[in-house]
Amino acid sequence: MGPKRQMTKPALILTRPAPACTAFAASLPDALLSRVRVVISPLLQIRPTAVPVDLGGIGGVIFTSANGVAHGPKGGTLPAYCVGEATAQAAAAKGWQVAFHAPDAAHLLPMIKAHRAATPLLHLRGTHQRGDIAERLTQAGLPTRAVVLYDQQALPLTRDAQAALADGPSIVPLFSPRTAAQFADQACETRRATIIALSPAVAEALDRTVVQQILIAPEPTATSLRFTLETAVDWNRLA
Repeated sequence: MGPKRQMTKPALILTRPAPACTAFAASLPDALLSRVRVVISPLLQIRPTAVPVDLGGIGGVIFTSANGVAHGPKGGTLPAYCVGEATAQAAAAKGWQVAFHAPDAAHLLPMIKAHRAATPLLHLRGTHQRGDIAERLTQAGLPTRAVVLYDQQALPLTRDAQAALADGPSIVPLFSPRTAAQFADQACETRRATIIALSPAVAEALDRTVVQQILIAPEPTATSLRFTLETAVDWNRLA
């Protein structure tokens, strides 16, 4: 038998759609990147539905992801209400008049109600969405309808990701309950994985999956998750 292969660095397994994986890795400081081996294994791919969007008579739009912005029409004079700073930045870059943004839908909805937004509103979204924003706003007296602009199709963990999980310690940021459940279902070996979850709901979706450690970002944002990765990971556990 040959010598056992030594993994000198823990794997940082990134599971967002490929462009977001690349952007997240590029946002990390060099000092952190030098300590890990980046493994990109998207669990979702984004497919546009090519559904036309009619903005005639609309009072404003709601974006809950940058993908909604990317697959939606260009902005104009209509206000946009956004979940997440990155979504708001993408909307502004595409010409939308961003009224305000909130870290998640639970905070955004009362802000829209208090703002007394002009209606009807249009929620430009993907196929899979936690909480029916359009229905909840409509029930609150703000008529809103949803248009599905893209589908989030599931992808399997790559062989490289499975091998990294089996070979040694790894760090796995997870950004949604759906991808967390998918990861838990697909990963062959998780006992040496440190999970960084975007929110408690993401952590809960792992159910009874046995992992080395679960960290939860203080706020449900990519910036907060990145901060947790940079400051809260117990590197001694990953040796």
